[in-house]
Amino acid sequence: MIAELSLPTAAQLAQLSRKLEQKLPTQILEFHGFEPLTNPSRSNADKKWCPFIDAKCKKSRSGGACALQAPSSPPVIICPNRLYAENFSVIRNIAEEVFGDACELVEAVEAEDRRRKNTLSGNEVVVYGQGFSGEIGIEAPSEDESSGSFKVDYVLTRVDADLKPELIVAIEVQTIDTTNKYSDASSQYYAGKPYPGYGKTPKPGWTKAGFNWENVTKRILPQLIYKGHALRRERLATHGLFFVLPDPVFKKILTRVGGSLLPYPKGPGTITFHSYQLAEPLENGVRPIEKVQELTTTVEQLAFAFVSPQNLPPLGIYQETLTRKLEELKP
Repeated sequence: MIAELSLPTAAQLAQLSRKLEQKLPTQILEFHGFEPLTNPSRSNADKKWCPFIDAKCKKSRSGGACALQAPSSPPVIICPNRLYAENFSVIRNIAEEVFGDACELVEAVEAEDRRRKNTLSGNEVVVYGQGFSGEIGIEAPSEDESSGSFKVDYVLTRVDADLKPELIVAIEVQTIDTTNKYSDASSQYYAGKPYPGYGKTPKPGWTKAGFNWENVTKRILPQLIYKGHALRRERLATHGLFFVLPDPVFKKILTRVGGSLLPYPKGPGTITFHSYQLAEPLENGVRPIEKVQELTTTVEQLAFAFVSPQNLPPLGIYQETLTRKLEELKP
């Protein structure tokens, strides 16, 4: 008798794909801004320098990598500073879209200096965030006075002649954390030596580090929904919240919520995703970042999709799995 073949469902295939993906090795694609062991990479590594923000690398203690890549997969940016290349162009692009091409991004102290000198042009946009004025914390509502605050990465505001806000834009910038470590590889690169790879890897250079995609569910989406709701209560936030992230992370978000986010025009209570990816390197070895996707949806759409996902495992999968496991125990 020929046994019937039981083909896996789409959900089972997706689950298997996630498990395999978590076990895939990765290689460091960019080390201090360039391909590892190239002259500019070694020069920056010697100084523990980030060429994208022209300052000390924030990841030099954990490894100095800007982006990792798994086999047959696109690169994944793992450091937010990598997204700030070309003089924070991802922030400037949003500012120009909202405030107009003539807007000028300035620090708060510069705006105050111009106010005192009566030299404000009317195009100034005060920026609070990395690379400009420091981040500002929003007090968290609680009866406990020690509840602290939460932060949005960037808050931009157009100001009038008295430096009073006229229009507000908030921007979140996130990449993805890694699982396991790639420090064994980076320690070799800091020493100017090639990395042979761990264990029996497919080829030299592969590390044990992976991508912590669970953070999409545990941290990124809940924070985004909370901050989106908080910003919706702001009368001056007429364009909603912007979220800048690597394109593979955006794809994971769409997978997590079932890909059912309806597009909306920008307005109060919306979230606009801007996803970016690394392009092929130029002659000087620098990889430009390219905008891949833009999607504007509402906070409610995202929250409902998050709590009501459509891409669930098959009905009864827990019972089926437990039954199989228990059967395996029988002699």
